[in-house]
Amino acid sequence: MVAVVEKPIKSSTEPASRLAILKAATEEFALKGYAGARTEGIARAARVNHALLFYHFKTKEQLYSEVLEDIFSEWFECVFRALDQKASAQERLLAYVNSYFDFIVEFPLAPKLVQQEQLRQCSARSQPLHRMVERYIRPVHRKLVALLREGISSREFHDLDIEHCTRSISALIVFYFTSNLAVESLEGVELCPRPRIEARRKAVLDFVSKALFTVADGYESRKG
Repeated sequence: MVAVVEKPIKSSTEPASRLAILKAATEEFALKGYAGARTEGIARAARVNHALLFYHFKTKEQLYSEVLEDIFSEWFECVFRALDQKASAQERLLAYVNSYFDFIVEFPLAPKLVQQEQLRQCSARSQPLHRMVERYIRPVHRKLVALLREGISSREFHDLDIEHCTRSISALIVFYFTSNLAVESLEGVELCPRPRIEARRKAVLDFVSKALFTVADGYESRKG
């Protein structure tokens, strides 16, 4: 059985300045990476005194770790709930894709932030991503693998390579947001406005259902 990780509950009395710093830091780290991010710029964007940033977060590394923790805990709560509901394998898989998109709509910079951390992990052997993998990513991966096995066994899904399938589903969702600069230059359109995200959501749901489902009638009726 996969242990569910409880998401830290944010107090309603948490200082607004701390929340503003976390929000500004998410953008700074996502766009510039850990090395390029500057605490002075984060404080300025959060409209707080630089000293106040270090009152809430003792070091830049601690601030960065808490940004990652916030992002991954939100993602985990969103997608794990979808995978854990009582429904058919097809319905749970579509709910997983939908919930992943819901998360990105709420946190559009999250894919870039994770991409930056992956690059940092390769060059600096940073530990935050390893902690996030063990605490959040691995439990979701195990749950998704179990769902795919169940769907194959019940003949709701075609027989397929499960490991490659899990990676492909994530790539269908995330790559769109991590490659937006290149795609925007190529196609001359912005990818992140809400209508474009919703169009992408629909395209991915269509692709997943047609590629994996042995019978997609349930999905087709829900689309209508």
